[in-house]
Amino acid sequence: MNAFETISAAAQKVGYRQEALVRNYAFADVLTATATTRCVELAAFTQTPPSYRSAALAVVTSDDQSGLDARELVQQYRALGAPLLFVVAGDAVTLWQVRGGTPPRILERLTISELPALFERNSDAWRPDAIHRAKSIGAVETGYQLDFVDAGLLPAIESELHVKLDRLLVDALAAATNARRSGDGVDTRLIFRMVFRLLAAKVLQDRHSSWAKKWNPDDLPSVLQNIESYYSLDKMPILGQQQLPLAANAVWDTLRNGISFSNISADDLAFVYENTLITPETRKLFGTHSTPRQVAEYIVQRLELHHHKPESLRIYEPFAGAGIFLVSALRHLRDLLPVTLTDQQRHEFLTARISGGEIEPFACEVAKLSLILADYPNHNGWKIEELDLFEGDLLKERLRSNNVILCNPPFESFSKKEKADYKIAQTVNSKPMAVLDAALDAHPLCLGFVLPRPFIVEGQFIEQRKRIEKLYENVEIVELPDRIFNASTIEAALLIARNKRKINSSKITLRSTEIFDRDRLRFLKRGDVTAQRQVLRDVDDNLGDLWIPPLSELWHYLCDYPKLNSIFDIHLGARWKYDQALAVSPVKKKGFVPGLFNAEDVRQFFIPKLSFIDLDPAHLTHALGRDWLSPKIIANAVRLSRGPWKLAATVDRQGLGFSQQLLGLWPKSTDIALEDYAAVLNSPIANAFLSTRYPAHRFRIASFGELPVPPSLPGRTREFVLEYMELASSSEIFQNREKHLIELLDAIDAAVLDAYDLPLRLERELLNLLHDVKRPVAHPWTNWDERHSMPGLHLGEKLAGRYQPYGGWVVKVFDALPEEEASVLRIFGNGDS
Repeated sequence: MNAFETISAAAQKVGYRQEALVRNYAFADVLTATATTRCVELAAFTQTPPSYRSAALAVVTSDDQSGLDARELVQQYRALGAPLLFVVAGDAVTLWQVRGGTPPRILERLTISELPALFERNSDAWRPDAIHRAKSIGAVETGYQLDFVDAGLLPAIESELHVKLDRLLVDALAAATNARRSGDGVDTRLIFRMVFRLLAAKVLQDRHSSWAKKWNPDDLPSVLQNIESYYSLDKMPILGQQQLPLAANAVWDTLRNGISFSNISADDLAFVYENTLITPETRKLFGTHSTPRQVAEYIVQRLELHHHKPESLRIYEPFAGAGIFLVSALRHLRDLLPVTLTDQQRHEFLTARISGGEIEPFACEVAKLSLILADYPNHNGWKIEELDLFEGDLLKERLRSNNVILCNPPFESFSKKEKADYKIAQTVNSKPMAVLDAALDAHPLCLGFVLPRPFIVEGQFIEQRKRIEKLYENVEIVELPDRIFNASTIEAALLIARNKRKINSSKITLRSTEIFDRDRLRFLKRGDVTAQRQVLRDVDDNLGDLWIPPLSELWHYLCDYPKLNSIFDIHLGARWKYDQALAVSPVKKKGFVPGLFNAEDVRQFFIPKLSFIDLDPAHLTHALGRDWLSPKIIANAVRLSRGPWKLAATVDRQGLGFSQQLLGLWPKSTDIALEDYAAVLNSPIANAFLSTRYPAHRFRIASFGELPVPPSLPGRTREFVLEYMELASSSEIFQNREKHLIELLDAIDAAVLDAYDLPLRLERELLNLLHDVKRPVAHPWTNWDERHSMPGLHLGEKLAGRYQPYGGWVVKVFDALPEEEASVLRIFGNGDS
């Protein structure tokens, strides 16, 4: 037998079904810019239909005429997704491990006759179910990892695939738009349905389905009629609208000429279909909401459904929107099924255990179509009910009938009419709170929710957090950055709760996960997170306190320090009875005084812009009787950045007024050095404190007042601040001005950190959190490590010159080795004995 016959026979012997062994398998190399079509002589898949997710091993021949070395040859086949690649050159065979971010690695060199023994020796690890589990679960469950399965390969393929699929669909929609005559609009619903049908047709065609032979690809009505028949869909009136045939032909031509769908996982196509076509305009038109793919994928993956028997799971998504949670659940549950099941058996299993509900008809249709795409090559059968889940006891009934709840509920409050119409709205005003309560009442095996960010620590959700802690042994909360949802700027968090509490269980494992704004796109593309913290504690300790704040050990270290509110009275600025925009003026008016209106009008130790604001008591609803003329510190009350540098403060001895976008700190004693406390408020400590306590858009005065402050500050701190403030506000330009400002700011930071007297490790954790160049100062700034990259020292020690990287510091620190010892070392180093 030749190499292909030998490998095929050996693969079947370890469990690969004959239909999962494909000769001359073509696929799009999505890891190249042009998505070149490549072909392997033989590919083995863990299950059908074949895709990069189920690819296990492949065989190619080496062509000496290509000029490629072996590694370059193997590298060309990464996008197939198979972790093992056999390269055949005559009678010699080389086995390679294919990796995502690093070059491939040789595992074996052998001859064709030795291949059966190789398969037999690795039969346990190379079984289709073992490789499938390693690829699908191994990244989160180390017990399923296999040495030869690189965890980075699938994410690398997936992220590039989604980019290229998105681009293809955008091009297809653009072609449809260009094909339609100006002013002759086509129903958006019809466009959506048409694109689904043509995507499904391309899948069948690229995968050489026997059904695709029923149509003529150049005859669009023939294509559409056969797809509608295949999936039992309503007939679309393609010929009933003048412009639709033009748009449909343009879409079909674009898709046909795009990348091959042969190796694409069907759920990837469903994700992109939903994400690309549910645009902000579509959401506004039809009220359809959507969950970003990586949010759904992260939640479902972290629920660790593989710890349950698949037949025991019943997955439900209330308020399903476009059904992205259901598509993710389909993929993860399908990965748990035996690889011996046929496509039809898997389909019947999944449709019986995955369902959803949604009030908006168009969203229901999108969700069903997405599930159909994700379930190729099976026909329809998905259950997405069109219903108002807030009516009567519908929500309670549906949740109790299922045991895995996935939900992105509506975030708004119940309206006055809804409170009158819905029984569920009688006791709670917040829709997400009502839905979460209903889910907890059902006691599901696990649940994954998208919730408003106040859920993390705010008191309004304390009862729900307590119930979660009593019900589950593992709870993870994820803080999402703003702008994670395409059509919304809502501030959201994720709740992932699993492992129902046993009777004798008294411990809870908490995990807190953060995605910083700087990592938002990395998360949306690959699911990467910024930071994670985990603790195991008793259930009776801090019941309902489920969030582990960053730098929690630091805040514990500083818990006995004085608090800012013991030294200052802290108040928000003015609020007016009339339109706020009219309360500020660039020129002086009657009743107007110099002051600050926007949060951005203050920078650290510096006021870049003064306006005139109305402080006529007759016009104010807030801040009446405030002593505006007395010395104080002014700081922003609205964050200045999505990053960790959110706070800026400066000393005011001019008697400035300010709006409620800012706050003032009036000293409780006349002997308070305002410059010292401005240094504290502008320091890494204060910015980290406000970023980690509750990362909201606006600071709460209560949290602000809890800032720990040092008992005293070094004597030169005020001197540094005064010099910095004078230089920052000076209009004089001279050489090295910015350099001197940075040096002064470093000196201020070091003085404040010295006053807190932190252990080195805690100081390093603090400064690492603030590794952000967007500091709200009046000049360019780079973080300390870029300018003082000496490990093992406090910032103050670095600035004090205890360690200088240049100037012969080694000779100053260490004594020279005596000559007789140096001679012995030289002899030893030369290899003489």
